[in-house]
Amino acid sequence: MNWYDSDYDYVKEYVKRWNDNVGRTKAWMIVLGLLMALAGVACAMYPFSIFAVIQIAATLALIAHGISEIYIYFSMSEFFRSPMRALLGVLNIVLGVMLIMMPPYLTAGAMVFLLAFLFIIAGFERISFSQRLRYFNIPDTSLGTLIGILDIIMGILFIVMPMFSSLILGYIIAAYLIVTGVTVFVEAFAVKKISVSDVDRASHHRDATR
Repeated sequence: MNWYDSDYDYVKEYVKRWNDNVGRTKAWMIVLGLLMALAGVACAMYPFSIFAVIQIAATLALIAHGISEIYIYFSMSEFFRSPMRALLGVLNIVLGVMLIMMPPYLTAGAMVFLLAFLFIIAGFERISFSQRLRYFNIPDTSLGTLIGILDIIMGILFIVMPMFSSLILGYIIAAYLIVTGVTVFVEAFAVKKISVSDVDRASHHRDATR
């Protein structure tokens, strides 16, 4: 990792990379959000048959989400990369593999705790990243902060109620897929090109109010 260079404009680099990929990012987020939400609905409709009926769909959705998180991590400029995003991607892939490979009686308890940590890590990552963007005057970060707080609350609930969570594992997976899918889908429509002039204007305003 390179040291921070005060003479280098990291914000403009981030904005350039973001604007170069905004079209592909929006399309991918829409497809991924719909895939995860539909898989979650299937889990909710057949909660006790999850391993026989919609196992493959849920697995593909989780793995696709994990791959997308890792891709986003490596596509960002180095200064804006968050290791938690890469870890979140790996955990989603592990969760997908567990869902397809492990027998139900072993999977239930392990997946509850994995989902709990996944929610918590995702929450802190979203809050941290939103704060970093806000510091550099990049707009539209409040939604990420709100979703991050909700993710952390969900993760804590899973940890304090593991046995109850195990009994409703199908619904938990459904909730995770639906919430994450809808979140990604909604965020896709908030994705837009960032104006460098707007960022500079916000930066000057922040400096003037200090």
